Amino acid sequence: MIASHVPIPHDPVERIRALRVLREVYRRGKRPSLEVTYRTVNGSTCGPYYVARWRRDSRFKHGRTLYLGKPENESVRFTEWLVSLDRGEVLELARHLMRNLRSVLKTLLTEVSSLPYKKARRVLARGLVLTFDARPSNSPRIRDLLEELPDRLESFAVRTLGGWPAHYSSYLRKVIHGRKPISRRQRAASLRRTSSPPTAEE
Repeated sequence: MIASHVPIPHDPVERIRALRVLREVYRRGKRPSLEVTYRTVNGSTCGPYYVARWRRDSRFKHGRTLYLGKPENESVRFTEWLVSLDRGEVLELARHLMRNLRSVLKTLLTEVSSLPYKKARRVLARGLVLTFDARPSNSPRIRDLLEELPDRLESFAVRTLGGWPAHYSSYLRKVIHGRKPISRRQRAASLRRTSSPPTAEE
């Protein structure tokens, strides 16, 4: 298990965001920079939003940007803590997490093999959330384990651990919880209904 002083996110999607950052640290052998970005939507500027960014270098022809979202997101605080550490500490944590991830994937292979796709996808996503709590494993490489998954699950796992398109976090939250998260508008409407006087039928 990871040491208690590590600010591990509580939200499952934020945990996977933090896991993605550490996987890229492991792959590139260096810490990201934590940067602020803004978006323009219909002529209006939105933000700030945070990203973890790796520039291209002699080993990698292309840089990498992982979207973390709003300043209050737990993955932003985690990455802010991560970049404050020495490079050796960051790499050691990344190596530990990748051993954990191998252990999780190896366990999940037997669990998801006979499940329908949607249920298997949910089990896989929830398993990834537990990577911070897993025991390290010396099982085969992560890439090899991913390739043992059925094709659709492999695509889902690769996408979840890699680059996210817009709104993927909302989709992932739905996968993990098995239902569409209630919006603020729906929550407000629900509160109005519960606070209104009972009707004759009630």
